Amino acid sequence: MGLETVLEEISKEGYEKIEKVKKETELEVKKIISNAEEKAKEIIEKAKSEAEREALLLRKRLLSGVRLELKREELRRKQEIFDEVFKKFKEKVKNMDEKTKKEILEYLISKYEREGYIIYSRKEDKELVEKLTNMKYAGEINCLGGIIIEKEDGTHRINLVFDEIVKELYERRIKDVHRILFE
Repeated sequence: MGLETVLEEISKEGYEKIEKVKKETELEVKKIISNAEEKAKEIIEKAKSEAEREALLLRKRLLSGVRLELKREELRRKQEIFDEVFKKFKEKVKNMDEKTKKEILEYLISKYEREGYIIYSRKEDKELVEKLTNMKYAGEINCLGGIIIEKEDGTHRINLVFDEIVKELYERRIKDVHRILFE
């Protein structure tokens, strides 16, 4: 064996080892890349899943907020309608025809007139009230109508002004008003 042959064999063995290392390195690189791609897929899937979950939660929160805001707006508008109905009701009571007003005042006075009591009414009804009672007329009150009957010493008072009657009637019938208006 000559030197050349030994060199060739060493060279051949070197190339074989280089090829072997190269192939092992390529396999290792492919394995690392494959693992990295798999981890990247997992990370992407996890991130995608998390993003979808968060988007769903955000959507639910936004829808809930919108629903709440719509409910508030609905309630505000219903309250405006109630207020308008109540206002019109009070206006109708304030401007009732004279015959009806006389009948109501006659009834109230006959039921609550007492000896030793005085009576109040709104300015517009003073003349009518004085005709309907023997009680001393004590003064005018600011109201929709009706009367206040009071013991002369101020120890007892009966409030029969239409404002209070209307308010009480309206509060007792608010469910009926709601049903009529909104159902």
